[in-house]
Amino acid sequence: MRHHRLDPYPIPKDKEPLYVNEPWLIDRSLYYQEEANLEPDKAADNIRIYVPLDLNADAILRKLRAVINRYGIANENNEMSFGADVDMIISQIEIYDRVWYLRNNPVEGNHSKEGIELVKKFVEILERIPDACAECFPFDTIERLRAEYL
Repeated sequence: MRHHRLDPYPIPKDKEPLYVNEPWLIDRSLYYQEEANLEPDKAADNIRIYVPLDLNADAILRKLRAVINRYGIANENNEMSFGADVDMIISQIEIYDRVWYLRNNPVEGNHSKEGIELVKKFVEILERIPDACAECFPFDTIERLRAEYL
């Protein structure tokens, strides 16, 4: 049995936590529900917890590599699940990019330079996924990222 460290308050390094009320960032079963509910589950035994999630370029790329290692090649049998896992990481990129954009307030463009650099590396890794006759993933994901960020 694993013992968990339960803290009664957030303890971020900079003492300014950023709360993102999007449970689907860590719960894949919620990710593709048509109607996202931000309210805690109404079940009588429900306990809503907030788990710290560090978003930095290395952590995001590490998560992508872990997903690729889990699936290996992209094929018709796994491309839907493979793509869903990668899309969850892309949601984290969007938050990372938005925070950097707001911190630096660039004069031009809709994305931070940090977000753009991260997406470049992310796309390079996606392009190296072995293709075993997948129809959509990772191709559509790469094109979507290029159109939005690059």
